[in-house]
Amino acid sequence: MLGDVKVKQDFMASVLASLAYPVIVVDDGHGFVFVNGAAEEFFRSSIGVLTGQNLATYFGDQHPIYTMLARARSHRSSVSEQGIEIISDRLGRRRVDLQVTPLVDHAGYLVLAIQERALAERMRGQEQFRGAARSMTSISALLAHEIKNPLAGIRGAAELIQNHPDVDNRALTELIMAETDRIAALLTRMENLAGGKPIDRLPVNVHEIVDHSIRLAENSFGRGREIKASFDPSLPDALGDRDLMMQALINLIKNACEATEESGKIFVKTYFDISAGYAVNATRKKSSSPLIIEVEDNGAGIPKEIEPHIFDPFFTSKSNGSGLGLALVASTIADHGGTIDVTSRPGQTSFRIGLPMAEGN
Repeated sequence: MLGDVKVKQDFMASVLASLAYPVIVVDDGHGFVFVNGAAEEFFRSSIGVLTGQNLATYFGDQHPIYTMLARARSHRSSVSEQGIEIISDRLGRRRVDLQVTPLVDHAGYLVLAIQERALAERMRGQEQFRGAARSMTSISALLAHEIKNPLAGIRGAAELIQNHPDVDNRALTELIMAETDRIAALLTRMENLAGGKPIDRLPVNVHEIVDHSIRLAENSFGRGREIKASFDPSLPDALGDRDLMMQALINLIKNACEATEESGKIFVKTYFDISAGYAVNATRKKSSSPLIIEVEDNGAGIPKEIEPHIFDPFFTSKSNGSGLGLALVASTIADHGGTIDVTSRPGQTSFRIGLPMAEGN
């Protein structure tokens, strides 16, 4: 048996050594425990010198890579980022794509795969033709998924007006107009994304977003559920795009509604948590994210084998699901320099968003 294990280890080491791009394994203290031949060239040092060195020697102690390592450990799943810049005396100035993956059966150990941008661009160029069709399919699915939510609110409000024509339906007509405007803004946002335009960051009232999202849910996909809100009235404005933040929150509330029975309970809370820490936004700048929006439901919970993958695009456990909702939420929050995490057990699942504060708060 021990001989078989040794053969397997030698085989895996041989496979990693043959890869054309750098691969390293680090322990829970960010120390190097394995490097392949390509990593020797990348770090400009021999295996003997690198083994026992620390990431901080080459990346410094404030690099975004540490956020990726923390996410990979906490979610127990792969984390990847593209176009990360490295500036150090040891490595010079380089732009790379990084993927961090927990090492199975070795708690605390992470595998880092590094591709220099030039190599990555060549590899992507080889896949460009085949990837174009897949990209169009993905964009179509994304757009359809995101438009369904406001349309559901519009239809629900219109039905209530039709069924109660003699009642003052001013709030419902305002909801219809607001959701119609949001569809137009969403389409504009998709056009901007196609052109590579960054998101607009302005002060945003978090509670206004929560109020609108709950009203939409109550008049459409959340009917029959008990949706309660608990606000910290002293919470300052967040910094970001109002419509994108709202779309992310609506997706979380919809996810909570789908996870509960018709008599289920949804709780949406806001509060301030200075310990929420830091994240890296779309401009690669580090930002604090202490403004918390938490969405909790009393559904059956998330199976442990599924939990590490719930933010992966196109992964879904629902028979009619697209696998886009939570992936879009995670992407939107990351673009804002925010954080998102989930805790789940039978009878209680909680998604927790951390957002940056607007300047001057």
